[in-house]
Amino acid sequence: MNFAAFDLNLLRVFQALMIERHVTRAGQRIGLSQPAVSAALNRLRAIFADELFIRTAGNMLPTPRALELADPIGDALRRIEQAVGSTVRFDPATERRDFALLGIDYFSYLLAPPLFAELQNTAPGIMVRFVDARTGPIPQLLEEGRVDLAFEVMHELPDPARSQFLLQERYVVIIAADHPDADVNGAPGSTFDLDLYCRLPHVLHSLVGGATGNVDAALAAVKRERRVALSLPHFFSIAGAVAKSRMIATYPERLARSVAPLFGLRIHRPPVELAPISLAMIWHRRNDGEAGHVWLRQQLMKVAQGLA
Repeated sequence: MNFAAFDLNLLRVFQALMIERHVTRAGQRIGLSQPAVSAALNRLRAIFADELFIRTAGNMLPTPRALELADPIGDALRRIEQAVGSTVRFDPATERRDFALLGIDYFSYLLAPPLFAELQNTAPGIMVRFVDARTGPIPQLLEEGRVDLAFEVMHELPDPARSQFLLQERYVVIIAADHPDADVNGAPGSTFDLDLYCRLPHVLHSLVGGATGNVDAALAAVKRERRVALSLPHFFSIAGAVAKSRMIATYPERLARSVAPLFGLRIHRPPVELAPISLAMIWHRRNDGEAGHVWLRQQLMKVAQGLA
């Protein structure tokens, strides 16, 4: 291979395919059409004398040779990004770029609408993808470039992960407005009756099918306990389950106030003291000063401040 004649843009295509395992999504990630990505892949196959990615049902499976190339190519591209990131000008009005954001439906529901309301006018070429199905620790996903930003409860993270406080969230209790015991609690906004809270079955939010949460520790402190009847990974499905059953749920306040009219829910204060949670956005250190990432983080902070 004549390296002097090698098109380094092909490496961006390789990395996008390695991350997305899909031709169309790889193109969206780097601003290329599906035919352009396919043409680049054919050139890569010729250069490396290997298929690199084999088409299977729904995705592209990397060959052993592609897996062997992934780390050195990814490392080389990250070094290039670090070298030029501080000097490249980012103009959101003309830039064409793809950002992948990792977070549960709480974040996508609250952040995406106001964010896109702004970006459709000021940054029409920017594509933002909210995902919640990436597997692996957040620092690893950021290191591999599989996501650009992640949203999670704020906690200490190992270097090279970086985090910034986004907003603080409190808990409320939601119950179907037509629940036969709803009036026991008094008017909406009042404190939920503790005995009723412990007696009714609960829906719990858990990404891994857990059966306990911070509520159980708060109840144990006052020598009480609850029964979790259903565990779900998405807040929207929890709201739907509460609306169509005799169950209740302890739920993020901002999201509750937004979805209550849609599902026919009443909102009450919890009968036990629950500490609010601090939520953060997380990124990789290499993007501390990268112009596009700095701009996106600024937009997200503006959205979060508008939700306060």
